[in-house]
Amino acid sequence: TDPELRVDRRALRACVPGSRVLVVGASRGAADDLARSVAAAVPATFGIERLSLTQAAARTALPALAARQTAPSTRLGAEAVAARAVFDARQASALRYFGPVADTPGFPRALARTLQELRLAGIAGRALSPLPLAGPDLAWLLERFDACFAEATSVDRAELFRTAARVMTVGYDMVLLLDVP
Repeated sequence: TDPELRVDRRALRACVPGSRVLVVGASRGAADDLARSVAAAVPATFGIERLSLTQAAARTALPALAARQTAPSTRLGAEAVAARAVFDARQASALRYFGPVADTPGFPRALARTLQELRLAGIAGRALSPLPLAGPDLAWLLERFDACFAEATSVDRAELFRTAARVMTVGYDMVLLLDVP
């Protein structure tokens, strides 16, 4: 068994029953699996809450987003915004490098993933512009991606995480991060 998982199990077993414990996993299933394995070995395990990283971020960020009158988007929403950015770029004849593949069926999905990774890393469009080959196209698309979210009063995954990090308060006796990237 994984040594880190053994440490996680030991930490959960050491908690007094009824302690407020939050297990945040890379997926909800991973958090559930850990809680089940501890529950099988300990007589009382109530008080353990399990969430995926995205669920924890959403739960934390939603009140702050609502106060700004914005809502989080989904993966499918990000793909739709990427498709809109591509459409706008094609209309403006702004794509050089991606021009030949911009109309292919999988391009918006791949672009959405790429733009999300750039946003999660905190990379702005202006940093991409000087890069050879795809840099100017990515810069244009990333700026349009951001503008589309702003117009829709919605936020992507990166802004959801940033908002959650800004407003997070810990109301638990223990927060266990389980294999969170």
